[in-house]
Amino acid sequence: MVFARLFLLVAPLFLTGCLLAPGAFDARMTVDPSGAFTFSYQGEAIIVPTDDDDEDESAGKERDEAGQDDFGRSMDSAMRELNQTLMGGIDPRDEDSLRAFAARLEERRGWNSVEYQGEGVFMVDYAVSGRLDRDFLFPVLPDFLLLLPMFVASPLDDGTVRIEVPALMGPPGDNDDEGPTPESRGGGRFTLVTGADIVSENSATGASVMDSGETELSWTSAEEREERPAAVLLLDRGSA
Repeated sequence: MVFARLFLLVAPLFLTGCLLAPGAFDARMTVDPSGAFTFSYQGEAIIVPTDDDDEDESAGKERDEAGQDDFGRSMDSAMRELNQTLMGGIDPRDEDSLRAFAARLEERRGWNSVEYQGEGVFMVDYAVSGRLDRDFLFPVLPDFLLLLPMFVASPLDDGTVRIEVPALMGPPGDNDDEGPTPESRGGGRFTLVTGADIVSENSATGASVMDSGETELSWTSAEEREERPAAVLLLDRGSA
């Protein structure tokens, strides 16, 4: 019983914190029939507070003003510490902490440059290559326990790979008081170029064949949609 009550107190903490969301960006992925790929992302990444994060801060201020007991203040402190743990130790409300986070990212493979612009906005230049013999996610951040990927590529046993772009589904919230959001800062574009067979795709303009013989698909944040931008490719298992 004691454990159950403690869980009810702690569980809501895991729903608080901040998210790293896309701002204005240009992303590109090429996939050849063998599954070899390149991926690049140039543009903004934004620390966006969730609604619960703002509510927790307001509740903490109300408790301080009301002179509540030590338990309430301890819970506030626990929430802040847990949020920082979920966010890899960074304090999303502290500018120095965010600058240090940018420096940490630049030490990792693929993060060619990460410049902190202020107000939770980072300018990112990222590029990586590899093979789709396992799931690919972007971003993967050091020590983050709370993360919503912007791009996902998932290979399946039947030889297909499904590529999805949650980054183009809009910001986590539409509250103007939350600060800068992807919609307010500009649009995003994702381009997929492939020589593999396309099983399905849901781009607004459809596939176009390039001079190289490869097929190009593109999605933008300006397009209205009810489902994630996605494409399913059939890889050539016999390719080296």
